[in-house]
Amino acid sequence: MRTVVIEDQIQLRKSLEQQINGYGSGFKVIAGAGSVTEGIGLIMRHQPELVVFDIEIIEGTSFDILDALPKIDFKIIFATAHGHFAIKAIKYSAFDYLLKPIDPGELSAALDKLNQQKSVSDDYKEKFELLFNELKGIGNKKIGISSLDSVTYVEIRDIVRFEAQRSYCKIVLANGKHLMSSKNMAHYEGLLPHHEFSKIHRSHIINVSCVEAVIKSEGGAVQLKNGDIVPISRRKKDDFLEFLNSRIR
Repeated sequence: MRTVVIEDQIQLRKSLEQQINGYGSGFKVIAGAGSVTEGIGLIMRHQPELVVFDIEIIEGTSFDILDALPKIDFKIIFATAHGHFAIKAIKYSAFDYLLKPIDPGELSAALDKLNQQKSVSDDYKEKFELLFNELKGIGNKKIGISSLDSVTYVEIRDIVRFEAQRSYCKIVLANGKHLMSSKNMAHYEGLLPHHEFSKIHRSHIINVSCVEAVIKSEGGAVQLKNGDIVPISRRKKDDFLEFLNSRIR
């Protein structure tokens, strides 16, 4: 997979290039850049299959590069510092990202995933619409749900609930379909609008507009409009009932 690395710190870029070339399996770094202008030129000239972007670079950000390109038909991995303002937007749109300093094992895992998905085409139009909406503070109506081999974009209002299943997460939709995400429930908890979704149990997040009834016997549970019954933890019960009442007022 022909790769371009965009990183303005030369030593970090060289290290990343060496790691990618050392991974093998068809990955080869063909060029590197450290600024917005240089990055745009290299991508248009080399037509890479993968670009690894540091977000903060000379002249601006990697998003400035993406915004300037006439087309985007390559895979993307972002690299950024912990707590960067763009992480939520990256997660929301289901792009892959690595935290600096980049762990070689995590880089290998990201490249493994790309190897498995290299025949899968991304819906770039949907992905970038979600990404740039989040960066600009525009509310999104959809969210990207990552599975092992694809990304599905669903309307947030059509999600009934999330259920933790070890390191995975089951998403139940209003049409009766289920999606199994390769991300855990904590990944989605920080992305969902808090006035619409409530974590009522360590393994369950529900869409509050889907609540049909609150069952107070046997420790407490919520019956949803699709017929599902979800337990409420004792610790969260009072806060959840107060939250429901505040929506009715």
